[in-house]
Amino acid sequence: MEPILNRRDLFKVFTAAAFTALQLPAAEPGAPLFFTKDEFELLDSLTDLMIPTDDHSPGAHEAGVAPFIDRRVAEAFRAEDKDSWRKGLAAMNEFSQSSCQCPFLKASQQQQKGMLAKLAAKEKDPKTEPEKFFTQLKETTAFAYYSSSIGIHQEINYKGNVLLEQFVGYDAT
Repeated sequence: MEPILNRRDLFKVFTAAAFTALQLPAAEPGAPLFFTKDEFELLDSLTDLMIPTDDHSPGAHEAGVAPFIDRRVAEAFRAEDKDSWRKGLAAMNEFSQSSCQCPFLKASQQQQKGMLAKLAAKEKDPKTEPEKFFTQLKETTAFAYYSSSIGIHQEINYKGNVLLEQFVGYDAT
């Protein structure tokens, strides 16, 4: 008697099932996949404070940095990769509570910028949870922003692989 499924057919079935299981549809369109709505709002605010809209180009919010991070964290395999974000966002609210007596999103924009400046000053040698999270957040925000169409094309004016008649250089100052 010949088996109903051979190894190859069984592998195809399992691969299709695994791929389907990895799809992470949001409960509602536009809803975060991993973060709660409050966590997502905080994440979006933090990333937009780091890369705000200016005269040259749109900021992190318009570039979709928070949804990118949300999807990346939702798809993370290791629990510690997910936990670090939840703990970090909670640490930011605790830091805000101790600094301004309110959650981060309730602080004024000037207070929010001041808190980020304090954390940035400790970036080379982070010791506290908010300082460590700031470094993680900054690195991920920059990666997500400069991987987006807005970051690549509008911010740094990348033209692609094109022939240049003359290379005018870049002023890194």
